[in-house]
Amino acid sequence: MPVLESCWSPCIWSSNTKVGSKAVALYTAAMSMVLITFIAYQMDGGDSTQLWNPLFEADVRGSLQVFGIIFIIIFGVLIVSSVLMVIGVNIWMRGLMLPWMITMGLIIVFQFAFGLWLIGGYYIYLDATFAAFLDFLWMSYNIYCWLCVLSQYQIILEMQSPNIEILVDY
Repeated sequence: MPVLESCWSPCIWSSNTKVGSKAVALYTAAMSMVLITFIAYQMDGGDSTQLWNPLFEADVRGSLQVFGIIFIIIFGVLIVSSVLMVIGVNIWMRGLMLPWMITMGLIIVFQFAFGLWLIGGYYIYLDATFAAFLDFLWMSYNIYCWLCVLSQYQIILEMQSPNIEILVDY
């Protein structure tokens, strides 16, 4: 039995999880492209001095380049897995949905850890606490999107499971 029957949020509304999963894939691919552009800007020498930035304490010539490349790779994988997820939803192949679910799950865990890091390290600054609050709001939206895709995965699993009845009593 799926967790969600429809996909509703302020940005995405659909009466079923199939269309909702496609909208979630579009959202994650678009957000990944925006974040890749932002990270590339910072790696090229752009401003990375905001407290809410995950690359805030990174050295511009050293660790920022390394972690920037890691983030760009993760977001690139998320774009590819979003495309695979749309294909999987269209042809009812739930295995193509797994890369997106795993990658997005890792991003959600990172968002949670980053929010805790902001609160734990910079709790005396009100703007850091507010940034952590916004990070947790965004994380909860991503969890809802993940649940929408999980529901479509469960629907496909249920439709592909054989319904066998044993008519002989033992």
